[in-house]
Amino acid sequence: MSSYVRLVYDRIDFLEFKQNILFLKQPQHKASVFYELTLEDFLKIRDFTSSIEEKISIGEKYTINDYEKELFKIWAPIKSYPSSSTLVAKVLMSEDNFNSLFKYLN
Repeated sequence: MSSYVRLVYDRIDFLEFKQNILFLKQPQHKASVFYELTLEDFLKIRDFTSSIEEKISIGEKYTINDYEKELFKIWAPIKSYPSSSTLVAKVLMSEDNFNSLFKYLN
């Protein structure tokens, strides 16, 4: 795939991510922190989330707290948004992998 086509796909993913954040956020919360998110930061978050999904798929134990710690290292401004890690995981992960993040908290 050419670099131009890859860039177009990345931008589409980025726009869909921001759109889904707006759809899934709590009504009382403002998602203005995501306005500051750049394409490069999004790609880092997406790649990180993809690697976590791979780990979960092979049976590694991974919790939402583990995910959150690493997510905050990648893009620190997200700390200011309530339940940001849960929201990002819900948008980027498959439902089964998302649910697996909460399996070990009980």
